[in-house]
Amino acid sequence: MTHSLRRLLMSVVGLGFAAAACGDADTTVTSGTPDDLDDRSFWSVSITEDGAPRDLVAGTRIQLTFRATELGASAGCNSIGGPFTIDGTTLVAESFGMTEMGCDPERHAQDDFVAGFLSSRPTITLDGDRLVLTSDSVTIEFLDREVADPDRSVTGTRWTITGFIQGHVAMAMAVPEDGWIEIVDSTMRGDDGCGGFTAAVEYSDGSTGGPVGGDGEMQFGPRDPAAPTADCPSQAYTDAFNEFFATGDATIELRGPNMTLLNRDGNGVTFRAAE
Repeated sequence: MTHSLRRLLMSVVGLGFAAAACGDADTTVTSGTPDDLDDRSFWSVSITEDGAPRDLVAGTRIQLTFRATELGASAGCNSIGGPFTIDGTTLVAESFGMTEMGCDPERHAQDDFVAGFLSSRPTITLDGDRLVLTSDSVTIEFLDREVADPDRSVTGTRWTITGFIQGHVAMAMAVPEDGWIEIVDSTMRGDDGCGGFTAAVEYSDGSTGGPVGGDGEMQFGPRDPAAPTADCPSQAYTDAFNEFFATGDATIELRGPNMTLLNRDGNGVTFRAAE
């Protein structure tokens, strides 16, 4: 499918929708945004086409995200999404679009498969954390992202630095392997790329454990030692890491194995849980 045809397809997307609420009786949503789907993401766990399993490209999955009146989807390459409303048992998406990233032919074909499936008016059944979409020939089963890949705990996890944010903008910078932090009780220890340090930590609710999942806030005292090692070969990396210490507090965002710490000046650090 060409990019032009893909854009045309996504401009006329319409999805069939029927939601089954958790409980003894099914509830059909006839208008508005279903509360049980709002602000939730789902990962595909199985696909059946014409009665046989269909494999995805290695290392990819189909992801759906419902947020207010926006529905997003991805399958390992491009992002699909746009506004939607529910009319009876039909999910109406009149202005869906797709990015046009350059990917390998296999992932482009997978994007086209997902776009075609979503435009085929599949029925949707929600049972707790399980979401099933079914068209005439394809059934895709999803699991809530927080169940499929739970958010890691802030404390007791070794977090490897993966990148930096300055002024709310992600920075491209080579990341040395030894950049990491670990929080145990009320102490953060780690390595900023030039040397080890410690700092006192507490959370907005006054606890020492921090959030296990979702979002939160932390406050931290001055780091010890206060300054990085002189003539550090990773000075730019270390300076970027220390930008988020400047305000003494930061918001915490946890998403599966990923964590972002962002201070009120818009400077922060991104991490991934070490396996």
